[in-house]
This record gives sequence, structure tokens and C-alpha cells, in this order.
Amino acid sequence: MRIGLIGYPLGHSWSKEIHGFLIHEDYQMWELPEKELEGFLMRREFDGINVTIPYKQKVMTYLDELTPEAKAIGAVNCILNQNGRLIGYNTDYLGFERMLKKNGFDFNGKNVAVLGSGGASKAVQYAIKEMGGNPQVISRTKKVEGSISYEEMYEKEAKFSCLVNATPVGMYPNVEDSPVELNKFSRLESVVDIIANPLRTSLLFDGKMMGLKTLGGLEMLVAQALSADEIFTGRTMDDALIDACLTCLLKQRRNLVLIGMPSSGKSTLSALLSQKTGKEVIEMDQKIVETIGMSIAEYFRLYGENEFRNRESEEAQALRFETGKIISTGGGIIKRRENLRNLAYNGYVVWIDRPLKYLFASSDRPLSSDMDAVKKLYEERRGLYAADCDLHLANDTDLDSCLRILEDYV
Repeated sequence: MRIGLIGYPLGHSWSKEIHGFLIHEDYQMWELPEKELEGFLMRREFDGINVTIPYKQKVMTYLDELTPEAKAIGAVNCILNQNGRLIGYNTDYLGFERMLKKNGFDFNGKNVAVLGSGGASKAVQYAIKEMGGNPQVISRTKKVEGSISYEEMYEKEAKFSCLVNATPVGMYPNVEDSPVELNKFSRLESVVDIIANPLRTSLLFDGKMMGLKTLGGLEMLVAQALSADEIFTGRTMDDALIDACLTCLLKQRRNLVLIGMPSSGKSTLSALLSQKTGKEVIEMDQKIVETIGMSIAEYFRLYGENEFRNRESEEAQALRFETGKIISTGGGIIKRRENLRNLAYNGYVVWIDRPLKYLFASSDRPLSSDMDAVKKLYEERRGLYAADCDLHLANDTDLDSCLRILEDYV
């Protein structure tokens, strides 16, 4: 089949891998400047296409027919060429709704701030209404009927229990951007970001740090793709393919980030996991040593801890676009939140928690050269490790038990 994706730009897209997994077809990536859009659609040299930013509304002008859902939503993300007739569908709302329900998100009777007013936002609004929620569009342009500005949203922040980002703000490569200041909200319960790359946006990281329930957009992307492939192929597909594809993507793209005290077992577990999976290990302290040309203890003595933390932060930032790696961090990585933000964009963070009685001191480690120092660090850092991790893994029995658990995440 001649199928693929149109949009501009497409450097961030996972679609080729997803559709290749689901239906084993050669999936094309047509990156079209706007001046080429009309000609592409009029030639109709495709069997089916998916549509992404910024064309989900613009393509509607060129279609012969819209499904009731696409018409109601006012946006199209899937087009079928049926014997020369172009039929527009919207599968975004199906993917969004399935993702929310599967992960236990309940919008019934709740006011939801939906950031953005484009095609993706329209699908999100439709799904929220289907789930009994009350979407409120937040728009910077205020051209959309019924929308409010970001300033008005902050003034009315107490009415919102949920927030959904349906804008491209925070998408790769501009991962440091965030569409809102979450600390201005007092009653939020959950935050959803439909961006799939990076796996965890700055917005979601901030939400996690505030103790909110968070969810990223990769599962939505896979679920809507399966619905589109059913349209392209004309056959019903097993929903189990969604989870299988999601697992495959995460194993390829997600980093496993190990945090914890010195001597907790991070380096040993990283090496054993690498042997089992073939994945590359990045030892952050070792990379810093290679950069500074001396031991960490010597660097501490010459320049002090703060300068070392600067080096550590530079290394964490350099790793923010890495994918598919095992990253073993230094014990003090959690002393600056920006470090975990950078490592969490595409990382699943595991705290390797070795009980104090099993930890040991070392003259190579300037902050834990004796057991009194180790004990002090352990008490200071436990709360930070707990706040920053996605998984708390006790390393108090044997390494094989830890390995069996970690293998599910690489």
C-alpha cells in the first residue's frame, strides 16, 4: 500500500516505526511545506495518509467526504483514498480516550483546561466531552469562540482539576519549553501532555514534582495509529497490538536511569544489564573524569563541590537527547533538580536503594570517605531519591532479583 504521514516538520515523528510494527507496510514520511500541500492532495498518489501539525484542519478543504466524528471535531488526522474519493477521519480522539481510560483518568464532571485550539485540541475536547468532562480551551490568539486567554486561565485556576497540553510547546527539540507555570495552580489533580517525543515533557516533569498524576502522549499516538491502520487495511485489528507496540517502542527508545547512594550497586547492575541486553552503559562519573582529566576526589580538592556539580549538570544536559541507553549516575545527581529533568525527558528513573548497613565508605569518594559521612549523606538524600524516582527498587537481597525487575524496563 502507498501510505504515510504528511506534516511539517516531521523530524520528531515516531509514525514510521509504529505503522511498520502494526501492519508491516512501508510507511512513507512526506514532509510538505504548505505550498506543496494542495498539489500533493490533488494528485491523490496514495492509498491512505495520516495528517499531523499543521495540516489537520487545512486538509479538509480538499476532501470529498467527512465522517460524522471528523465533521463534529472539525479536524482530520487520517485520509482514505477510496477509488479516487478522499474521505477524512479523526482517530486522534479515539486514541486519547483509550489512553485515559486505560490509565485510570476520570474526567467525568470535571473542568479541564485544554491548552491550544488547533486540530489536536479539537479531538481532545471531543473526547473529554465523551467522557463527561467540561473542556475549556485556552488560546493565545483568542480567535476561537468560547476560548479564554492564558491570563484568564490563571485568574480562574482554582476551577480546573485537570490540564491537557494540546500544543506543540515542549516537543523535541525544544524540550526545555513548557506551555504553563504549573505552580500557579492550586487544585490540579492531573496533567496530560499529548506530545510523544520526548517521552516526558518539562510540563509532565513539573507535574510529577508537584505530586500530580501525569500521562504522556506515546500511547495515544499508538492507539490512534491502530485505528487508522484499520481504516487503511479494511480489517479489524487486535487491541493487544497497542500494548505490544508500546512496549517495543519503549524498549528501543527509553533510557534506564539509575540513581542512588555511592556503593548501592548502580554500576554493577548497569554492567550486568548491558551484558544481557547489549545496550550501552553511560557511567556519568566516568565521563566527567574523562572530561576533567583527573579523579573526582582531586577535582573536589582543587575546585570544590560546587564546581563539580556544575560539571555534573553539564553532563546531564548533554544526555537529554540520548535514547535506548543505561545511565548510571553519581550519588549526588539529585542535588540539582535540573539534572533529573534532563535525564527524565527520555528516561525511566530507578532508585537503587541499598540499606545503610550494606553501604561502604571509600577514599575515592570525597563526600563518603568514612561511615559517619555515608550515614549523613544517606539521611540527607533519601527524600530526594524518593521524590525523583519512577521506581523504588530495594537492593537488599541478591542482584539477580534486581536484574529480573530491571529487565522489564530495558
